[in-house]
Amino acid sequence: MTTRRSHNTPEATSLLGQQAAQPPVLTPKLGRPKVGAGAQGEDEQQELFEGQEQEQQAPKERVRPGRSRGGKRPPPAAADAVPTTVRFDPEESSELDWFVLELREDAGRRTLDKAEVIREVLRLAREHEPTKRALVKRLR
Repeated sequence: MTTRRSHNTPEATSLLGQQAAQPPVLTPKLGRPKVGAGAQGEDEQQELFEGQEQEQQAPKERVRPGRSRGGKRPPPAAADAVPTTVRFDPEESSELDWFVLELREDAGRRTLDKAEVIREVLRLAREHEPTKRALVKRLR
């Protein structure tokens, strides 16, 4: 025969009983927590957070007015695109990745992919005669 055990904790001192009797206390959103030597008090942290909100709401200046993407034409839609494969060895592929990252920073762009860089280089070679001559000279 099984009997139920009663706990020795009185109802008034139970943690569950206390939580049910008191409403939860909400704290203000203070932003990301600061850990270590840069940590600040709550008042300073609240002022800092309010300043960050104002900075985020102010419109950011663009590096270059005009087109949001570089180049003369936007990339083709996926349905209209003709796929082209360019194969690189692992070392050259890594160099190309770093070069694209460097171009992205120099151009002040948030995103830039290899396909866009290759499209623009080929357009540049077609439209800019000195670039075309330099390419022909390297291919001979």
